[in-house]
Amino acid sequence: MISLAATYAIIALVGLSQAAIAFSAAVAFALAYPSYAVMAKRFQDRGKPGSLALIGLVPVYGVNLLYTFGVFDSLAPSPLAQGCDIVISLIFLWFLVELGFLKGMQGPNSYGPDPSGRKEADAGLA
Repeated sequence: MISLAATYAIIALVGLSQAAIAFSAAVAFALAYPSYAVMAKRFQDRGKPGSLALIGLVPVYGVNLLYTFGVFDSLAPSPLAQGCDIVISLIFLWFLVELGFLKGMQGPNSYGPDPSGRKEADAGLA
């Protein structure tokens, strides 16, 4: 989701143009693996499979490619493009809450020990 923020920042700085969209796509793809790794690890910290991070990455990068190659017009978006943007925004909000605001599981889970170092007995004291 860092790539989504980078895309908005690039477009805000240089304006909406094909060059800005292409550059933001290049930045987004450069950040794809690090973004996936961080989101997958955070999902695992919450006791969920890391593959859930793909729910956010695949639509974002797919729609980004559609804009980059001109299938979707960024200056006059079609209803389909607007619908895709709404779906991506909803996924972004879910990820923001799930990965940004909610605490991880206390104690170890099936993906490993608690990264905060707290044990279940200590968690009640904090």
